[in-house]
Amino acid sequence: MTVQRIEEEEHRKKETGGAGKQLFVLLGAWLLLAFAFLGKPERVFSEAENRYLQSRPKWSLERFVRGTFGEELETWISDQLPGRDGWVQGKTLLSRALGRRENKGIYFGREDYLLETFQEYDQKIFGENLASVGELFGLLKETGAEGHLLLAPTAGAVMPTYLPAYAPEVCQEELFSQAEAQVPGMIRVEEALREHEGEYLYYRTDHHWTSLGAYYAYGAFLEQTGREALPREAYTEEILSQDFYGTSYARAGSYMVPPDSIMAMYLPENPKRLTVDYGNGQIEETLYDRSFLKKRDQYRVFLKGNYPLVIIETGVKNGKKLLLVKDSYANTFVQFLVSDYEEIQMVDLRYFQASLADYGAEQGFTEVLVLYQIKNFVGEPLSFL
Repeated sequence: MTVQRIEEEEHRKKETGGAGKQLFVLLGAWLLLAFAFLGKPERVFSEAENRYLQSRPKWSLERFVRGTFGEELETWISDQLPGRDGWVQGKTLLSRALGRRENKGIYFGREDYLLETFQEYDQKIFGENLASVGELFGLLKETGAEGHLLLAPTAGAVMPTYLPAYAPEVCQEELFSQAEAQVPGMIRVEEALREHEGEYLYYRTDHHWTSLGAYYAYGAFLEQTGREALPREAYTEEILSQDFYGTSYARAGSYMVPPDSIMAMYLPENPKRLTVDYGNGQIEETLYDRSFLKKRDQYRVFLKGNYPLVIIETGVKNGKKLLLVKDSYANTFVQFLVSDYEEIQMVDLRYFQASLADYGAEQGFTEVLVLYQIKNFVGEPLSFL
């Protein structure tokens, strides 16, 4: 063997040995850290991130070979790291100092607004969902029901000055115009909201609109269906919470922003007359479940969150019966609708198992309102039949 070959072989052994030592040191560090956590009480839930944390993984040779144990071990160490919330916040602050404008789909906007990004969508899904809504409206029109589609804009579309400069966003005006051209009964609310851009229309730490934002959208809905909303002064405005942190706060990792407040808006007589049937034996006499104000997801104060079918008897005697097909944006909107209908049935397609078209025909509704946030509506296939 030549001298050159001997030197190359020795160099290769050094490189291999060095890599092996690095791997051994890294593995040893992870194991030491894991063993250090064995006596530490586990955190089950992260209030800041609004999610359940990884529990200690269970060892088995099969799970080790498949790689499942290693993946769960890594997640467990990350989730149970002492001072995790501080580390997450520190990482976010460093990212912002380096010029990063978003994290996990949330823009860091002006005046502490954490704004949900909307940078792309699937045109095929959007077109199919519109066609499905149009078909539902056509079928229920034969039973005497008038159909309306309301697609709520995101906060970034209503308050573009709060977005970071040159933030890439889908042009929602084009989506609303396409929906208006394809579906009779399209309700446009974006301009009514923009007229009040400086007001508290959307939560800063959550993607939903506030009660005030929902009120202005409700006014646009009534106006475009030949009716008129009562002035804001007619409503009782009750502050339900002043320490609300929503989903955007949990995703962004920016834990130094101040909390939101949650307000209810209702006519003085409505809470005393209506009943709400959640279909699981729960029948209540209010739209607001204040027990959720003591829990992490305070937005569920509005109608307890999302159920397959919720039936509201309002106490109004006008013979009008509304089918409301919805996502969570409607939960705040309903507090205004109870003044206009004798009965409201709310359907969430994520959990409703029956044929919506058949159910609607059987129930004899006078109106149908499909209400979704625009990003949700274009985000996944929805069957309205």
